[in-house]
Formats: sequence, structure tokens, C-alpha cells
Amino acid sequence: MTPRQANVVVMPSGPIPAHWAAASPFAGMDVCRAAGWEVVPGGSRPNFDEDFWDLTGLRHIPKSARSNTQRLDFRGITDPAFRLTAKEYIFALAVPHHELVLALPDAIRTVYKPTSCFNYCVQLVRWLNYLTAQGVSDLSEVMQEHCDVYRVMRLERKRTTRGTGPISSGTMMTILQPVRNLAHYRELFSKAAYRPGFVPWPGLPLTNVAGWKYQHGNSEPAVAEEVFQPTVAAALYLTETLGPLVADEFDRLLQAVETRSSSTLRSLSPEISATFSRVVASYVHRGQPLPELDGRLLTKRIGNGANPDDPLVRLHVSRLINERTNYTSFPYRLVESVRPMLEDAAAKVGIAGAHARDATVIPRYDDQTPVPWTVPLTGQQLRDLAFVVLAACRILVASISGMRASELDELTPLSPQQPVTVSGDTQRFRLTSKLIKGHQLGGVQAEWVVLEPAYRAVQLAARLNRAAEEDRVFPMSPTDFLHGRLRDWVNGTDGQRLGLAPIPAGPVNGRMLRRTLALTLAYRPGGLLAAKIHLKHVSVVTTEGYAHKPGGSQGALLASVEKAQEHHHLELTESAYRDYQDGKMPAGPGARDLIKAFEHIDDALKDHQSGPAAVLDSDRRLEMLLKQQAKSLHVQAANYCWFRDPSRALCLKLAGTPNATKPLAGMCDSARCPQATHHPCHLPVWRDTAASNTVFLDNPRFPKAEKARLRPELKRAQQIVNEIIAANTELGEE
Repeated sequence: MTPRQANVVVMPSGPIPAHWAAASPFAGMDVCRAAGWEVVPGGSRPNFDEDFWDLTGLRHIPKSARSNTQRLDFRGITDPAFRLTAKEYIFALAVPHHELVLALPDAIRTVYKPTSCFNYCVQLVRWLNYLTAQGVSDLSEVMQEHCDVYRVMRLERKRTTRGTGPISSGTMMTILQPVRNLAHYRELFSKAAYRPGFVPWPGLPLTNVAGWKYQHGNSEPAVAEEVFQPTVAAALYLTETLGPLVADEFDRLLQAVETRSSSTLRSLSPEISATFSRVVASYVHRGQPLPELDGRLLTKRIGNGANPDDPLVRLHVSRLINERTNYTSFPYRLVESVRPMLEDAAAKVGIAGAHARDATVIPRYDDQTPVPWTVPLTGQQLRDLAFVVLAACRILVASISGMRASELDELTPLSPQQPVTVSGDTQRFRLTSKLIKGHQLGGVQAEWVVLEPAYRAVQLAARLNRAAEEDRVFPMSPTDFLHGRLRDWVNGTDGQRLGLAPIPAGPVNGRMLRRTLALTLAYRPGGLLAAKIHLKHVSVVTTEGYAHKPGGSQGALLASVEKAQEHHHLELTESAYRDYQDGKMPAGPGARDLIKAFEHIDDALKDHQSGPAAVLDSDRRLEMLLKQQAKSLHVQAANYCWFRDPSRALCLKLAGTPNATKPLAGMCDSARCPQATHHPCHLPVWRDTAASNTVFLDNPRFPKAEKARLRPELKRAQQIVNEIIAANTELGEE
């Protein structure tokens, strides 16, 4: 027997001794009152001396918080002394303004919310019980070796609930933070504490210990274009076209369930048999299929011994008996007495779902061919479809509003505000919610200006979810799970029957959707958000939301957009400069000025005296020079606009607004504007324009007046194509 096997670890347990609890500086204190957490009338108010803190009575818990995060359970810590230390540490995180906590030089000054306290409570239970299992009876015995082994043990443990793969560095930060921070609160603990001077991983930032790597800028990736486009297109189709029809049918289902009594048929009397026969005969007379049983009930029926090959095993007999009687349940054992009649009827009309049998015709997504919006559905299939539409609603709102997950969770049926009519007889649609991230418990009220599809999606979600005034409109499911449900439906028989483009596999979550929107707006007009959504409209409502609530969530999104746009414009300017260096010159009226600007950059680089790190210094110098040029770049659909001098801008002259600070994209005439340039990347657009105009002009049925209008357009497009090719040696050779 090895020494390790011979050691017997005694696991202490039981309540904290009364004299230990009384010696704590927080003994007898009301946790909620000390932390400033408001409690609803009659709600639980945990005392520090309790080993279980029930916070379910808090008034302003965010809707995104899981119910288990409102219960801080210290009873899992087996050592009573360690348990008291854990409670003192969590109390100090929730009440950092306590005079004893303020006296600690390294104590955390941030007020921790109940959710964060719960996360660290869970990690404390694991860390302290690990020490007990290692035979540590006092925290003063803890050594660096214990911390290192625990870190490796937790790092090697795989996730078993959501997702796969090793624990991330962010999660490791949460795991290791209480391990180290117990040292910073040593003087506060009344019974068990690390020895004086001991700090786990001394001299190392905890980020290094956890493997965290800082990245400049926003490191969140965008959703892949091949995934994003069909996702948003499908979400739009489901919420705008299919959703209202699903909601109507779902309302009828729920109304039938609410009015249905509960009674089980025990035996078939002659009167009941005659009534049942008339019901079945009415189906045969109308040529309607008999109602089909839900999948889960079918599984249960087969599990109870029914033959899967029985022609009546899928028949919803209870629905038949309930049509003209008060009975809602028809035991399957009674089917034998009416089997010949049912088998004959099923052979004549078949068996199908009872819902949406007379489905309204809608246009397919791809070719607008009219098709019924659904095939007949069972009750469970209708519920599943309603959930898919709910998923589409949330994904659509997240994709075109930029709202964070916590802000989406705060949306209620009262969130859609009355539309406001603005100049031009257009309407602005607003949603009220709460800002949760970075704010006190409960968040602060905020308002978003959104596109009409997002506005209607929230209203549809509230209807499908049967949400009351203060209830959340979206299901409490993560975005990646909801996207998976949407993708499975779109790629299945139902989505393909409606002509939706299949959605490839790929990661999608709320943060990625927000980042995708920011990049799409920043890269406009090069990126297409989705069918039927105009980027200009998204940009306008985002800007209006920012102006309405400066510093709010839309303000943060707009700041991210502007930062990404600045980076994108620098990349485009650098690409144009590299083309210039390779002999690929720009074309267009503004080409001469742009070439002069690039020549000036060349001269500045030659005159600049580089230091020892010549290459790095030169690259930084070039970046600074290109940034100045990139500040004037405005990306148009088929040209670059170098808007440096408003007095020379053709669009401003045509509009009569010479003092404007930005060009007017809708009035851009890049063939004549002295600040517009064309580059090789614009060649496909102009070639397609010329080809399309040629087709129309060659069509004898095309109106003469339109031909007269198109001839100058074709001439201009062909001229620009020739200029781009002539300015580029390689393209000219082709």
C-alpha cells in the first residue's frame, strides 16, 4: 500500500460553531440591506449567519439571470471554518463600501452583483473542498503546490454540460480569482486565512496564469457571410410572411386547450359508440384525413406495448371522441372494439395532423410560386414551429438592431412604442428596454430606434410567447441554440418546401451578430446585410438611436462601427497605394490628385530619416501618412470619393449645399466629379452595368424613351470601363 493510499482524510462537517459565527465582523447583518439590494414585500431577506442565502426576493434581478444564480449555497463547503471564510469573502464582494473592507488596501472596490457573487461562490466551494480532500485543515497550510495542482486539475477537466473542448481562459480567470484574492482579504477573515505574506502565483498577473491573451481592438469574429446571409433572409421570411399565420393557428390551438375539460372514457356504451361512428363517418364523407397523434404521445404509446406497424398506432383517437362528447381521453385499449371501422376510414382518407389543414397560400421565398404555408400539423409540430418562429424573431432583432443579449432579454410586450412620424412622412420605430451591462443591479431604462421588421418581430414574439405585461418576449435560450433550431428547420423538408436557401454549419451567437452588424455598416456599400433591408436605413436608425441616448447601447455600437470603418478605409487606401506602387493607376476625374497624394507620400518616406529599426519605423510612418489620406475616403457603390474639398464636390453643387461636411451618395456622378476615382475592384460593377444596358437597348420591345435615357448611361459606363482597363497594365493586356 502506497503512503497516499494509507492516508485517511477526515472530512469535517456540521454547522459553524456559534462562537465562531459571533466573532465574524458581519455577524447578524442583513445581506440585502448591507448590499443595497431592494427586496419585494414578503421576499426572503437572508442573514449573514445563514449558510444558504436566498435572493429570489430581489426586486431588480435582470430577466437574463438564471434562477439558480439567486441562491448562494455555502452548505457544500464541508469544513465549517472554510465555510465562514467563504461567506465573509462573498459578503465583502457584495458590500465593498463596508468600513472593514475599505481598510484593506488590495480589496476589490467594484460592487459585485448577485450573479457574480454566485459564480465566485461556486468556485469557492470547489477550491475549499479540494483543499479539505488534500488533508488541509487550516488555510495557513496552503502552499503554492496546492494552487498549481488545482489549476492543472481544473484546466484538464472538460466541459460536460454546454459545448465541448477544454475550459477557456476566461473561465479560468473566474476559477482562479478567488484562489488568489483570498490572500487580499486575509485580515478580514475571523477563523481561517492564508498565512501572512502568502499570495498564490506571486509576481505574475492572474491573466498570465489563466492563459489570457490581450488583443487590441474587438477580437469577436463576425458571422461568416455564407452563414449570415441565409440566416437573416430566413429570419425575415419567417417573421414577415410565415409568422402571423403561425401565430393565428397557435392561438386557435391554445384556445382549444384552455377550454378543454379533462375526463377519460372508461368504456364504450352504445350511445357513445354511435356518436363516435358518426364522427368518423363525417371525416370519410368530407374526405378529410383522421387526426394524427403527436410524436411524443406516439412514442409513449409504443412504449406501453402498442405495435409500431399497427395502421392505427398514429391515430389521435382522443381528439375524435372529444369532438362531440365531453371526454378528452380515449384509452388505446378500447380501440379494439371499433378497429374495423377505424381501419376502413384510415384506408380511405388517411391520417394527418389536425392543424392548418386549410393553409393559406403564400409565395415561396425563391421564385414567388404560391404554396400553402404548411402541410397539416399535429399539436406538437405546431408548437415546435412556433418556437422556430420565436427563434427567428430574436435572431432578426439581434442582427439588425445590435442589441446585446441582456438587452434583448429585457424586452417585454410593452417595449414597442407608438411609431413617430418624421419628415418625409416616414415613421420611426422605437423599443424600450434596459441597459444591464456596466450598470447597477436592475439596469437603467433605455430606448432603441430600430427598423420596422425588428419592431414587428418583437410584437410577434410577445404574441407567440403569450407574454404578460412584464414578461420577457423571447425564450430563455442562448442564441447559438436558437440558431441551431432555425437552421435545422430551414434545411429540413419544411424550409426547403418554401424555397429557403440552406444555412451552412457555422458558429453564431449574440456577440457575433452584433459584430457582424457593426462591420457591415462600416464596410457599406460593399456589404449586403440581407434581402429587403437597406443598409442606409440601418445606419440612419442606429445614428438616430445614438443621438437620442448618447452613451447608450446604440452609441457603443455606433462607436464600434466608426472604429471598424476607420480601419476599413485605411485598408482600402493602403490597397490603392500598393496598386499605385505596382503600376496599377487609378482612373476617373480624381485620379490625378490621388496620384499626386501618393507621390507626396513617397517623397515624405524618402525624406524621413529612419532610426535603427528602419523597416518598422518606415511602416509606421507610412501608416500615419495613409491615415491622413484615408480620413477623406467615402466608399461609394462603384467608386471611391476622396472628399477633401467640399467646394469641388459635384454632388454638393447639384444639391445647392456647398457647406455640407459629407458627400451626397445618391447624387454621385463619378464620371464627372473631380474627387472621384475608379479602381480595378470597381471594374466588375461597371462591366455588368454596361452589359445590362446593352441587353435592354437590343430588346425591340423596350420603350424608345427608356432607350434614349439608357444610351448616355451605356456610353458613360463603357467609358469608365475603358479608363480602368487603360490605367491598369495587366488588365489592358487581357
